[in-house]
Amino acid sequence: MCRIVSYNIHGGIGTDKQHDYKRIGQYLTQLGADIVLLQEMDTRPSDRDTAQDINDICANNAFSLTASPALTEPDGWYGNAVLSRFDVMSTETLDVSQDGRQPRNVQLVELQTEKGPLTVVNTHKGLKTKERKSQFSLLHTYLKKRLKSHPTPMVLAGDFNEWQFFSKAFTSLNSLLHQQKMGATFPSGFPVFSLDRVWVSRDIRVQKYGKIKDKKTAVMSDHLPVLIDIELPEQG
Repeated sequence: MCRIVSYNIHGGIGTDKQHDYKRIGQYLTQLGADIVLLQEMDTRPSDRDTAQDINDICANNAFSLTASPALTEPDGWYGNAVLSRFDVMSTETLDVSQDGRQPRNVQLVELQTEKGPLTVVNTHKGLKTKERKSQFSLLHTYLKKRLKSHPTPMVLAGDFNEWQFFSKAFTSLNSLLHQQKMGATFPSGFPVFSLDRVWVSRDIRVQKYGKIKDKKTAVMSDHLPVLIDIELPEQG
């Protein structure tokens, strides 16, 4: 079994206004996560050290971190990152930024698990409906091509910022991958909106999935993390 978590960590700032990457990293290890897809990782504040931020979120090397910055500044970077206990085989970044909006990207990391390669796709979509529509189209085209050229098991997850209850925004993605319904994840104290979502390729067997709501996750970020336990097919 492989345990995957997707988590918008709000730059490490909790609902208690405290910045603490260490408590997030330790929680993820206690949860038994093998792979974590992070959104809103932020190492830019000049009063902190980027290397220490990474060490804290990695729980003192329990994970390795693969970064996919959307913004890079003199004191650090902001964007997506993947934490993993597995070796990284390859990485790609697709820029899906829209003019006049905050930079966004899609992070793809291919990992070597005990049962063979697994591709994880990590993304954080924009706040405006028109912006997301274009980003979803770019993502669909990218994944369709990737699945054809590299037919390895795939997990897509992230903060999709699609707050509408009866949205048809995911029709094209649902034609490629199977979505797991995680429920409302935002805001973390009293979740109403299903912003954080997960899809898997159809060769993956899902054992367990859902949002994680407890006393700690209600405080550590403004989003709840989502979790999925999967069984990968035996690969030749």
